[in-house]
Amino acid sequence: MHFQQLFQDREQKLNGQANSSLSKLQRIAVDRLAETPFPTRRDEDWKYTATTRILAPKYAEGTAVELADDYIKAANIVCLDAYVLVFVNGEFSAKHSQIYGLPPEMTLWPIKDALKDERFRPIIEEQLYKEEDPTHNAFEILNMAFANEGHFIHLPKNVVVKKPIHFLYITETEDQAVFTHPQIVVALERSAELTIIEHYTGTVKADQAYFTNVANRFYVAENANLKHYRLQDESLKAFHVNNTRVRQERTSTYSGYLVDLGSRIVRNNLGSILKDEATSTNFYGMFFGRGDQHIDNQTFIDHAYPHCESNELYKGIVNDKASAVFNGKVLVRQDAQKTNAYQQNSSLVLSPKAVVDSKPQLEIYADDVKCSHGATIGQLDENSVFYLRSRGLSDTQARALLQHAFLKEVLDFMPEEKVINAAEGLITEKFKQTF
Repeated sequence: MHFQQLFQDREQKLNGQANSSLSKLQRIAVDRLAETPFPTRRDEDWKYTATTRILAPKYAEGTAVELADDYIKAANIVCLDAYVLVFVNGEFSAKHSQIYGLPPEMTLWPIKDALKDERFRPIIEEQLYKEEDPTHNAFEILNMAFANEGHFIHLPKNVVVKKPIHFLYITETEDQAVFTHPQIVVALERSAELTIIEHYTGTVKADQAYFTNVANRFYVAENANLKHYRLQDESLKAFHVNNTRVRQERTSTYSGYLVDLGSRIVRNNLGSILKDEATSTNFYGMFFGRGDQHIDNQTFIDHAYPHCESNELYKGIVNDKASAVFNGKVLVRQDAQKTNAYQQNSSLVLSPKAVVDSKPQLEIYADDVKCSHGATIGQLDENSVFYLRSRGLSDTQARALLQHAFLKEVLDFMPEEKVINAAEGLITEKFKQTF
């Protein structure tokens, strides 16, 4: 298989110089990859997404390229007072990163270094490389085998980091299909608080695809609070797969905010396991697809204990020949009494050739719960378009305003104003390219 051969070639080039802790785990992962088939449309949760297109190019590992400071500045649209880690073609760029002044209690290390520390090695192995975990799909295992620039964040109890940690991933490719493997492992101890921002962007200068394969693992301990933003605005020739798994303890809160605007094929797997009482989980997502883009969002929230709450809202727009999928599942186990779960997916279809498949799911085994779910798929209200035009707007302006208002409900849940501004800027640019 191509990936196994790539791994062997890399091992030969390193000639025994690889980090022993990380390379050992990567060899375990590549062996597991040989035994784990990639999902196909025969798999129920993947039946709308053709992974064969993602896997068709003969990828090479990304190599660092020198980018001008102005280019990096332009790519960093968030413009937030944050600790910034920049990655170019999967390689960490210390030159363009800004991580000075980190709180002394905070650990922000490359995973290859954190694995050498006995305090953190068990956490990372549990989160990423737990062999008996049957839920890992082949894309996650592929990430584990090739991720060399993953980062580990640890916060001790009661530590609140006021500035966000901003991970900026830039892919630039000319004459070769490349793949990169972003990886973040977070462990928040009791009553710690942190905000993470991921931003994925890139360009293709020739007729070559690239593949971004993400695996994140977040542990949120008792009464801890993690806010997680993800902005994806990659090339329309790119492929993007994201696997993010969250484990939450008593009275913890995880809030995920997703903005998907780029890539030829996008697949997001987001899941949270609520491991104790009174946890709160929030999934908010929005997307805009045009051309022949395909955006597939799969979510899972596992309520196993009582008095927990989850809120989920995904809204999206598809135009031209674009397609979108929402498959969200909320599981309420027998002991999860007093659960409050809300799930809603709403989509606008602006072209006769655009397609949306929506499947919100509730699986409930408890009898004292408050749960609701719903899905709507529709078109722009022509009466509203006519009203705005009667007030002096052009047809293009009226339609753009209504689409922006449709998506804004999701943006309003984001607490960070500058992230909202960045997302709105990206959305506005997409609208300009469409009309």
